[in-house]
Amino acid sequence: MKYNSTFSEKLIIPLLIASGAGLREVKDVFSELAPLRKKALRKGIWFRILSRVERHIYDITMRAVSTIRSERLMRAMTAIVEKLRRALESPVAALTRSVGRQLASTMARIAYSWGHEEALEWASDEQFAKYLAICYMNVPKYYKDRFAPP
Repeated sequence: MKYNSTFSEKLIIPLLIASGAGLREVKDVFSELAPLRKKALRKGIWFRILSRVERHIYDITMRAVSTIRSERLMRAMTAIVEKLRRALESPVAALTRSVGRQLASTMARIAYSWGHEEALEWASDEQFAKYLAICYMNVPKYYKDRFAPP
């Protein structure tokens, strides 16, 4: 049985946005819309996070539009996609982004003030921030206020 790729090929067409300076290309936005919807449906987030209007905007745009010329539609789609990405993000990734990087930056500054020259690189080390976020997750609640705001 041969796979019908006409629908999937439409998803890979680069998205063109009309802006004040003319048309600009956004890399394969449609190629990520279908998998993002599928993942949100599997995790049960699709109906919980998005309103009915947002779901319809997403579906209609994904199926019918190959070029977005409206800035308003582009802003709406960007907001919807960002909302889905945040909801699908793991708790460790969210804590790494918020608390882990803040703790890494604080620890890097303290170590640098003690004379450790390479410590400034710690602030940009993603694995170190993830480690600190996991450590922060395991700290009892009554101590968390002393480390960093949640």
